Amino acid sequence: MQQNIILTIQDHFDHLPGSEQKVAEYILKNTSEVINLSAQELAKKAGSSPAAIIRFCRSIEVSGFTDLKLLLSANLGAVDTPMNTEVEDGETTAAIKEKLQHRLIHILERTNEHLDDQAIDEAVSELETTEIIFVYGLGASSLVAQDIYQKFTRLGLSVFFTMDHHLFASAIGTNRLKGIFIGVSNSGSNQETNALADLAIEKGLTVIGLTANSDSALAQKSTILLLTPIGGEAPLRSAATVSLTAQLYVVDVLFFAYAAKNYEETLTQIKHSRGAVGIVKKELN
Repeated sequence: MQQNIILTIQDHFDHLPGSEQKVAEYILKNTSEVINLSAQELAKKAGSSPAAIIRFCRSIEVSGFTDLKLLLSANLGAVDTPMNTEVEDGETTAAIKEKLQHRLIHILERTNEHLDDQAIDEAVSELETTEIIFVYGLGASSLVAQDIYQKFTRLGLSVFFTMDHHLFASAIGTNRLKGIFIGVSNSGSNQETNALADLAIEKGLTVIGLTANSDSALAQKSTILLLTPIGGEAPLRSAATVSLTAQLYVVDVLFFAYAAKNYEETLTQIKHSRGAVGIVKKELN
């Protein structure tokens, strides 16, 4: 599908150096005009330089200024609602739906680009041989950790999950089983997650990091890195919704990759799981 270049620029904005931010800001405010400008003209209007425009294209993963203008041209008219704001005062439900639809499609496409197939395969191999999975996330990331707990518990794997990092540390500290630690943090800088990752390494556990920041502390501690794309923070925290969608998508990919390699066993375990739930429901009724 065609890349939404406006959202891509917004994703990268906060991580760009000043000279490139000037270029990005001018493009976001004057998209239709930029399509007809040369690199030199854009540099002058943006108060930057042609060299900064070349670096900017590289930063947002576009091959050059010509390709950038083609992507900008393709975006014009593709969306009826302006995409350079998160939400506006009194915005209609239809406009909100359209914005979220385009943002979620965009983040899933970019996640596919960033998520390495080999990393998923390596994570599946670890899941196949581990005796216990420790999974931790805080805040919105705890929802992702809970999703991992729910999915893989249904397949008969032993998964430990709690948001109490003291209890979590105790569980790792007393563990005698072959295990892995899955740390979920969009920024990769959460103190609790990184402290638990350090403890996991000390105890000989393989660390799998799910993060958007390949330079983060969590990424550096990880033996296997499941990478989602960077997205800029927003005043109303819609970025948290978008990053959460990306993380949950990665969990789904990991789950189905595991199921594909262990197909018959997966079907059997899911049948047993459903049967057990059915018995409990019957007892409660």
